[in-house]
Amino acid sequence: MSYLLYTDKPNKFNCNIQIEGTSLAKSKVRLVIETDEMSYMFNGAIENTGVCEVIIPKTKHFLPEGTKGNMRLEVIADDVYFEPWSSDFGVKTNKKVNVVVSEQEEEKPRLTVEVFQQEEPIIEEPKVKVVENHKPKVVELPKKKIVESVIKKPEMMIIKTKSGQKLQITKEYYLLKIN
Repeated sequence: MSYLLYTDKPNKFNCNIQIEGTSLAKSKVRLVIETDEMSYMFNGAIENTGVCEVIIPKTKHFLPEGTKGNMRLEVIADDVYFEPWSSDFGVKTNKKVNVVVSEQEEEKPRLTVEVFQQEEPIIEEPKVKVVENHKPKVVELPKKKIVESVIKKPEMMIIKTKSGQKLQITKEYYLLKIN
């Protein structure tokens, strides 16, 4: 089993060391991390009880996720070098966020249609005044059956004759002339 290092949180290497023939206070400890490309060395501390601790910072800046290699503990006691522990290691990220973007849907324009009901054709037509924006006109229609259809809108009426002519009049004017 390989030792696991994290890219996004500090790594703390702990172990117990027993040294015979010399004092723990005079001993030094370091952790060496080796990859095919680089080697990194981290100094540690040994307490009087023999507990050894080496702090390895977040590795995201020097060992990216997926990196593999070998690590070893080196102890130097009274100028004598010892390598009491070694292991393979791997690097992974502790916390991950995955985002899955769903396809963006375009909103299609909506079409609204309002249909006005067509009235029955008027058989006889009284005199009609055509109202335009600038010049009011009075048009007299013969009293024959020449009106094909009448379309009522909220403020205007459109009268279409059989000859294709369209006349616009206000409802107030139409009601005034009929009454």
